[in-house]
Amino acid sequence: SSRITLLVLLGVAFVAHASDPDILTDFVVPSGTNASVLDGAFFTYTGLIADNSANPAKFTVSKATAAEFPALLGQSVSYAALVFGPGTVNPPHVHPRASELLYVVQGPLMVGLVDETKNELYAQTLQTGDMFVFPKGMVHFQFNGGDHMARAFSAFGSASPGTVSLPVTLFESGIPDAVLEKSLHVDEATVHALEHDLAPPAPAPAPDS
Repeated sequence: SSRITLLVLLGVAFVAHASDPDILTDFVVPSGTNASVLDGAFFTYTGLIADNSANPAKFTVSKATAAEFPALLGQSVSYAALVFGPGTVNPPHVHPRASELLYVVQGPLMVGLVDETKNELYAQTLQTGDMFVFPKGMVHFQFNGGDHMARAFSAFGSASPGTVSLPVTLFESGIPDAVLEKSLHVDEATVHALEHDLAPPAPAPAPDS
């Protein structure tokens, strides 16, 4: 339990809570866009694909935030499609600028959040049609422990909710190994193994000319 507490506190330490600013117009036209030629296409997004056919064994997420869908600027809303291959996890993470409302369209799917003030885990196995809310700034995760694919959609109360991954923050942000060893009560080999597992894949070699 002490290790869970430390992970949560370290994750929360990296989070700055904020919210979307109020806007004075009905919607925001991105810089460089000619507002006089806007049509329905500006308010349409077709890139949210709830599929991981490229690699069904992995967890994949497709986002529709202000970065992908500029019409969301100032609207305090965004969306994500999540697909979980069997045995995959969306690791513990935090959304610093938004609450998340998750809706399971293909279950079961285990979810959980941590109340860092009580060091208490709230977990639930959701079935198809169930919903679960993750309050803003709280550490949470999703896990497909079954033998079949699971799917969910998440709505966020921000056009740019942000995501802070605890594993990446701890092991890929440059924190000295000695600090992680002492803090997590593990040896150097374990820290190095975790850093290796979380490191991004090496780029593919350039083809011969």
